[in-house]
Amino acid sequence: MDRTRYHPRDGARRGRDAPGSARTPQPAPARGPPRPGGRGRRGGQGRAHLPVRRLGAPIGAAAPVDLARAEGRSLTEAQPVFHRVLVGTDGSARAEEAARQGARLAVATGAELDIVHVVDTGRPHDGDVEREAEAALARAAELARSAGAEPETRLVAGDPPHALVAQAAEAGLVCVGPDAGLLGGAFRVGHVAGHVLREAPCSVLLARPDGEDFPRRILCGVDGSEASVETATLAARLASVTGAQLRLLHVIPVFRGGEREWTLREEEESPPELDPSVRAAASLGVGAVREMAMGRPEHALVAVAAREQVDLLVVGHRGVRGVARILLGSVSEHCAIHAPCSVLVVRAPREG
Repeated sequence: MDRTRYHPRDGARRGRDAPGSARTPQPAPARGPPRPGGRGRRGGQGRAHLPVRRLGAPIGAAAPVDLARAEGRSLTEAQPVFHRVLVGTDGSARAEEAARQGARLAVATGAELDIVHVVDTGRPHDGDVEREAEAALARAAELARSAGAEPETRLVAGDPPHALVAQAAEAGLVCVGPDAGLLGGAFRVGHVAGHVLREAPCSVLLARPDGEDFPRRILCGVDGSEASVETATLAARLASVTGAQLRLLHVIPVFRGGEREWTLREEEESPPELDPSVRAAASLGVGAVREMAMGRPEHALVAVAAREQVDLLVVGHRGVRGVARILLGSVSEHCAIHAPCSVLVVRAPREG
């Protein structure tokens, strides 16, 4: 293997069909500004996890949805679900699961697949760090090939969370494992994954272990907004190309008292917050199971995901803004931390 052109600051790229070929330098990923209080910075106490903010005031009435616009942009434009999928790997079992699931989605949607390993320049390394990185890339690439993908692998150097976000600039989806998380807990999210969830310019898949036929059951949360119709449309497109069952869940926000969930019967009408998403899915030939709940939205999403044993929970990144968001916290962050399955956080392209 030719390592002469690898630079610890610039990294290098290797094509899918030419292992050991000359690789072109990659620009060093830009570091983002430090966060208040030092969260996520090197030298802190362990790896940071995503905070769960306290929930406060109820959500107001949903804004009117321009259904023709929401459906039209997603359904009439001839664009792939994801044009490019990026997988970040560090050689761990969780990262390899992200590679397998990312490859599965790339194959199903016809997307290009890139796998990247970031050599952390912020800490000392024992042994041959580049050889270890290449071995991690090779394992992830083999998993991707077993799923039918033909990935390109890339080795870069820098601060892992910022480098992954920089590498995702041209991607439609970035896939990561939850990394170590708080005390290695299965339902926690570590520093790298947390930063990617917050800062990536594209949709993010947080991969948790599942079977070879992932995804089989998809659950998507909707709130009646135009953005949630777009999120449901993406979930329906994934269900269409993978053959997965799709459930659409609307939660009536109630922050005191009991919580409950129920499935709408076929003869029951969909409420206005749910109906646009059901229609969007139906326009793709996907008949969605309609779910309703009362309670805290993030709790209901996790509860229904566990009850129905779904393997992919889809939530939108857009939603409540300003003071209301501060009071309510982030539903997507809560789901990423606590869901028992993989979580896809959908960002609209205009957000990048």
